[in-house]
This record gives sequence, structure tokens and C-alpha cells, in this order.
Amino acid sequence: MKRRDFLKAAACGLAALGTQGCVSLPRSARRRPNILFCLSDDQTFLHAGAYGCRFVNTPAFDRVAREGVRFTHAFVSAPSCGPSRASVLTGLPFYRLREAAMNHTVWSAGLQTYPDLLAAAGYHVGFTGKGWGPGNWKAAGLKHNPVGVDYNGRKAQDAKVAGANDYLANFEDFLAARPAGAPFCFWYGGQDPHRPYQTGLGRRVGKKLEDAQVPPFLPDAPEVRGDLLDYAAGVERFDDYLGRLLHKLEDIGELDNTLVVVTSDNGMPFPRAKATLYDYGTRMPLAVRWGRQVKAGRLVDDFVSFTDLAPTFLEAAGLDGPPDLPGRSLLPVLRSGKSGQVDAARDAVVMGLERHLPGSRKDGSTYPIRALRTGEHLYVRNYAPDREPLGEAGGPVWPADDPTGGWGDCDGSPTKTYLWSHRAQYPELFNLAFGRRPAEELYDVRQDPCQMHNLAADGRYQDLKRQLSARLEQELSRTADPRAAGQGQFFDDVARRYGGLAL
Repeated sequence: MKRRDFLKAAACGLAALGTQGCVSLPRSARRRPNILFCLSDDQTFLHAGAYGCRFVNTPAFDRVAREGVRFTHAFVSAPSCGPSRASVLTGLPFYRLREAAMNHTVWSAGLQTYPDLLAAAGYHVGFTGKGWGPGNWKAAGLKHNPVGVDYNGRKAQDAKVAGANDYLANFEDFLAARPAGAPFCFWYGGQDPHRPYQTGLGRRVGKKLEDAQVPPFLPDAPEVRGDLLDYAAGVERFDDYLGRLLHKLEDIGELDNTLVVVTSDNGMPFPRAKATLYDYGTRMPLAVRWGRQVKAGRLVDDFVSFTDLAPTFLEAAGLDGPPDLPGRSLLPVLRSGKSGQVDAARDAVVMGLERHLPGSRKDGSTYPIRALRTGEHLYVRNYAPDREPLGEAGGPVWPADDPTGGWGDCDGSPTKTYLWSHRAQYPELFNLAFGRRPAEELYDVRQDPCQMHNLAADGRYQDLKRQLSARLEQELSRTADPRAAGQGQFFDDVARRYGGLAL
């Protein structure tokens, strides 16, 4: 069977989205690689041993990086769970996802995903843990979560968190259900290090307050250090199961025929991180391993967007993706054998957000932002600087007992509470976290890696600001952002329509 004929046969299964194993594979196709995608929940790029972190131990991630490629500039399309995950699944930037461009809405009917395409081509597809969400995928008429069939029946007996999945046992159930000879595509959606945390867990497992690395936009206080250690314990739980899955693949002789990709969906759940467009919210750890297909021990500086992952998985499986995807496959970079900047065209990414938590502003409106990140600068455009970036004081919060009483787009935490309670002591940090923002922001990321000093009003940077603004506008136009085309009312309407969804 010629490749074109095979693809035509595979496509016939797409009419019923989400079906599995419906295509009979030719013998040659059975040697296609497995795909294991591993996604932690709320982990900033720095927090893995391979990136030099001292207070988080991640031997499994470090192994994938050591035996494959570690990327230094991987960025989400949006720093919020639902739209970030949907951009991975579809290869589309978050603003092309219609209702799914925001958390706690619905999956948009008609979106094609790489698990659907792989399932139609004979892959055994499934997931454990957190798939796409939070949101309602049943409203789109799907039979299961957009990431695949659910394998969440096993719970860990020794879990430190009640009701936590036994991800390894669920993976084993998935493998047991695999048709003979079929390649598989599995999504390990760890629910760590998402909040809530067990306060003091980090110290109970042996971590010390003095070891925590406190970013300069947070107060250096024991409460914050302890919160960071509890977060670190969550990262390590995710990594522990990652290691178990890798060992399982070794045991069954499948590891080197599996494309393993490990990353996170958005940054850590702390002020000025998750749900913001600064690096601690958008820049992700990313390591890729694929046996002899990918030369080991490399550090790659090319810019990667989450929209690049679906095209990568499809090309690895020998399939063409939907036409006109903005995302580009990473296989040329992975197979190049090179380190450093491999593809000169991969020198920037575009990202953004509409809103994170439903109803965080009393009128139900969004806080639309877009950004361009290059190797030297971060340029941010705030479309509605008169609105509250993280929601209003007195608005809804998560969790419900968050004593700050507002700013719902920032998860409640001991760190948030401490910063709010000591706002008179740390007025600049409090304003950076919760204050209103100007229409434009510009940061020199080499001199200011945590993006705390806005240069947009500095006369010396006006030419640069105009250049970056024009490039951002060009990219948003090229990739059909409704907001940039003057059709942003759609997002505000969606936000108000789904503003009352339960968390």
C-alpha cells in the first residue's frame, strides 16, 4: 500500500471522532513509534534538576533530558490549563479554539485532535490523570475526553493525596487493552503540582526552608519558602510516576520505540506566575527522548510553542496534520543531531490569555492580553488596561476559603495570603502581582529574567517597542486571531456565557 493510499484509508475513520483501532494496518505500519506524552500540572520551567534547580529532585525528567534533548525556550500558547492543553491537542493557538479558548467552558465541536487522527490510523489511544479540562467535552457530542479513552480506575494505596491516581497501574491497564501489534499513544496527565497542597509536606519529606529558591517577585519569608517546598514535593510526585512509566516501557522492550515528551501545561500556581504572560507563567520544562531517532545529550535553544507538538506527533506516526496549522513539527530539530540554535526561524513565540477563572471580574469580562517573546525581549499588549488583570477584590476565588477575597485568576495559597497580608511591607511586589498594567509592557529578559522592570515608557526603547509590536501584530494576523481582527467581542460573550460554571 502506498503512503497516500494508507493515509486515505486512515482518514475514513475520522467521521466518528474519538473511535479507536478501526483501521487495519499494513505490516510496515506496525513499526510506527509509540507516543508517550507526559504533562505535569502547573510547573515552571526552572523547576527540574536538569535546569539546575537545587530544591526539586527530578531524576526521571533528568533522564529523559540526558538520553534525549532538553529545550530551553518552550512556551505555552496560553498559561491556563484548558486552552494550553487544547493547543497541544489541536496544533492551534488558543485564540483559534473558539469556546475552548478559556477554562470552564465547553470543548468546541469540530476541532480535530492528534489523538483522533492517530486512533483513526490504528493507534491504541488513551490517557490517565487529567486530560483536557477544566470544561465540558460532552457538550460537543464526544464519547470521551478529547485526549482519548479514560484509564483512571486505579487509585494509589500509598498516596499522600487522597484519591490520587495510580498512574502506573492505569498505564498497565491501557497496555493490557492494546490490540496485538498496534502502536500506542498515551497521555500521562499528572495532577501534581496543582494545588491544594498539604501544608508542611515539603519539610516532612526532608526539605529545608533554606534550600528553597525564592524568585525576586515574591517576598522572601518562611511562609513563602514553605509553600515552595510543598510545591516541590508535588513536582517530585509527578516525576516519580514518570520514572515508573519509563521503567515499564523498558521492561516490555518498548522504550526505544517510544517518542517520549515531558513538559507542563502552565507555570507554578503563585502570584505573577500561572495565568500571566511572564516567564514563570508561560515558559515550560521540555525534554524529548526517542531512542536512536534522537541524538542524546543535547541542549536546544530553538523557540518551541505548544502548537508544535501535535504536528510533531503526527509526523512521527507518518501522518499529515490538518492543513494550515500554525504549529510546525519539531522532528527536523530533533533529528538534526545539533545543539544550540538549530533552526534560525525558530526565534520567537506568540502567546496570550483571555481569562482564567470564570467570573473573576464582576461584569464577566475578560482581560485580553497577547505577547511576543524573543531571545532578548518580552513585549506584552494589554487590550483592556482599565480592567483588573487578575480579577477584582471581592470577586470569586479558588479555593473558596482564600482569605484574600479576590483576584481570582491567581490561585489561593499561603504565598498569596502572605503577600496580601503584608502589602504595606511589600508595596512594589504587591503591585507587580495584583496591580493594573499599562497598555504595553517591554522587558529585557537578559538583564531582567523575571520581567519586573517595564521599559515600555522609556524613550530609549521606542523604536524597539514599535518593531516588536508590529511583529506581534503580523503574527496574530497571520494566525487569524479574532481579537487582533477586531472580533474580540466573541471572547467576552463566551466568558459571560460560562461565567457561572462550577469549578
